[in-house]
Amino acid sequence: MNIFARGLSIQYEAPKFNEKDNPNILHDTHHGREIRAMLIYLAITVVVIWALVEVAVRAMPYAISLPREKQWFSFVGKELIADKHTQQDPQITALAARLGKHMNLPDNLVTVYISEQEIPNAYATFGGNVVLYRGLLKELPSEESVAAVLAHEMAHIKHRDPLRGMSRGLMYSVIAAMLGSETQIDALVSIGSLKYSRDMERAADNAAIEAIAKEYGNVGGASQLFATLEEIEQKDHKNHNIAWLSTHPDTRERQHNVQQIASQLGYQNSPAKLPNIWQSKSPQTP
Repeated sequence: MNIFARGLSIQYEAPKFNEKDNPNILHDTHHGREIRAMLIYLAITVVVIWALVEVAVRAMPYAISLPREKQWFSFVGKELIADKHTQQDPQITALAARLGKHMNLPDNLVTVYISEQEIPNAYATFGGNVVLYRGLLKELPSEESVAAVLAHEMAHIKHRDPLRGMSRGLMYSVIAAMLGSETQIDALVSIGSLKYSRDMERAADNAAIEAIAKEYGNVGGASQLFATLEEIEQKDHKNHNIAWLSTHPDTRERQHNVQQIASQLGYQNSPAKLPNIWQSKSPQTP
């Protein structure tokens, strides 16, 4: 007997299933969850990296003393005077020594150089070195106003701002390089740039005002400095040639701060009297 029925056709139909029930297939809802999870992970990573870098940067000055920093970065001064436009100035270095006593800085820590470039700028760098530009010095009307800008830069050295800035930039660069993305490198390096924050600048202003108040018995030099900076800012605004001002608080805010500190310390804000002998290049300077 033939067990297969003649003419009988058997059709097989594959079982149907809902793709939404398959966990191996990504759907819109899963995409959204993954994106949110990735953004949260990225945010946590950035915060952790930032926190670790800041803790390390803040702790570094406690591990490296100012004299040790000066010793390690002794080559910086040699590099500065290698520039034919930059020379060490003994007289202004002597002024720095007097201000340093009021700022509780070690003796002979700060060395001051004058650059003959016509730029209204000044900066502090590693190893206790300060550079003042003739373009700024020639605008300042008195010794007291020169002392104010010098003490401001010396305050950056006291607060270890150059060392912290360099360390922050290096750490962000290394971490960004490990991430392997040029975009991430640029972003992180910009975050950890050597430009000081406005808070650092305010702290440097406060220390400078106190130092010149103790040296001269009044804060008139600081008032003259900020008044001069405001004039430079207005004069050179179109040329954008105000490098020293670009990273600092608003000049009017700084003038107001002088008044507040003078009142707190009990000092007068009287006009400065001593002449600025650094307005022009000394005949003895090569």
